[in-house]
Amino acid sequence: MLIQTFFSSPSDKGSRKVIELKSITKKFPGVTALDNVSMDVREGEVLALLGENGAGKSTLVKILYGVYTPDSGEIIVNGERVSINDPKDAIRLGIVMVSQSPQLIDSLTVSENIIIGLGEYGVLSHVSSVKEYIKRVSEEVGVKVDPGVKVWHLSYTQKQLVEILRAILLGAKVLLLDEAITYLPLEEKRKFYKFIRSFADKGGSVVLITHKIYEAMDVADRITVLRQGRIVDTIDRETATLDQVRRMMFGERAREISYERLPSSKPLETALLEVKKLWVIGDFGEPAVRGVDLLVRAGEVVGIAGVAGNGQKELIQAIIGLRKVSKGVIKILGRDATNKGTKFVRRLGVGYIPDIPVKHGVSLDNTIVENIAILPVFTKFYIDWSSIRRLATKLIREYSIMTPSTDTPVKLLSGGNIMKVLVSRELTVAKKMLIAYNPTRALDEATAIKVRRIIKEKAMKEGVGVLFASEDLDEVFQLSDRILVINSGRIVGEFEAEKASRDHVEKLMVM
Repeated sequence: MLIQTFFSSPSDKGSRKVIELKSITKKFPGVTALDNVSMDVREGEVLALLGENGAGKSTLVKILYGVYTPDSGEIIVNGERVSINDPKDAIRLGIVMVSQSPQLIDSLTVSENIIIGLGEYGVLSHVSSVKEYIKRVSEEVGVKVDPGVKVWHLSYTQKQLVEILRAILLGAKVLLLDEAITYLPLEEKRKFYKFIRSFADKGGSVVLITHKIYEAMDVADRITVLRQGRIVDTIDRETATLDQVRRMMFGERAREISYERLPSSKPLETALLEVKKLWVIGDFGEPAVRGVDLLVRAGEVVGIAGVAGNGQKELIQAIIGLRKVSKGVIKILGRDATNKGTKFVRRLGVGYIPDIPVKHGVSLDNTIVENIAILPVFTKFYIDWSSIRRLATKLIREYSIMTPSTDTPVKLLSGGNIMKVLVSRELTVAKKMLIAYNPTRALDEATAIKVRRIIKEKAMKEGVGVLFASEDLDEVFQLSDRILVINSGRIVGEFEAEKASRDHVEKLMVM
């Protein structure tokens, strides 16, 4: 039978401490990730954990989930000191984590994925019970999921719902959401807010890890801010202001943050990228891109808006040479680049920011210096290590990459700092074009704004053509000169960004 989540009586909500962390310290080679951190999580609340890249957010929740063990300090759960050595220990205590990357097996059904997940932790369940629960909760949330459908058919939103359902079926009393809803479209995110709020109102607790301040302001009861591994403060959401939280997170850098639309570029007549009647097959043998035409001119920034899973990933990968084209033509700088591979495309002066940096962007076992030297543009005939090291030092300084040195293996950096290494390198490489998918994903607010400004400057001052896809509509509207909307593998709308209606774009995304 299914595990049932047990909550205390409503009268205890908001005051009883479910989890207490006391003087938690965690060090990695050359860096202190957490420095004497103390905080608590209360029953019936949503606690937002905010901080810039490398602040220690993910390290903290991974300690709670047993992925890491602290070097010193105490963890107290329901008034008792505990040791959490692995996720099984955490789950037995009612603590379950959901990350931003769904951990599901695409070839299995939704029900099969959940049942396997439960069985891994010794939880017995009946298929019929799981199916009924999935149907009921998906109807409550407003994100419909068929328990019998194969996971590869699901949208990113649906996959995240499945992950959260699995967490609750594991008996979660405390949900750790590590950027788990950060990349959902706004309308879908609001549905999850209601679900999270309902979970807390029934006596559960939610720790919402995010670098999106508005997420915390929308749904949290309290907000805790980490900076450089230390707690800055914990404040009540009701009395918090946006400027106050930004100052807590970024200090003086908070002044640099603005969401005003960046100036429009004046594109030249030169066509840098031409895509004609493009068809691309997805991972499971069905067309993911269906007859797409698009044009990017020199000095122009073209943004593709769409809900994840509508073909934008396959389109970007086909253009950069990572995925085969079944029909159609791709021309870059006037040269036929169709199915020519990434080396051909990159040698034309094209920078690339992939959706999954650790898969298509960086080598985790290599150092920052080595991750720069790996590109042919820097090492055509021999490796000038002194020059590469100077460049690495410059990028670390300009992009505020938190690292002990240029020789630190990338795998020892936080997710946000890994992204900074990749983005800073690719913006240096992009002499003619930049192709990107979610170019500021995993970056904190201040760094994301800075990267968008650099991208726009490269278009305006250097004539670089930019094509990017993003599930962050704020990013699309702030950065783009033209906006394309993709849905079910087709371009269903095209707008001059200055005149585009956000409501209209969102409707086309989900129609």
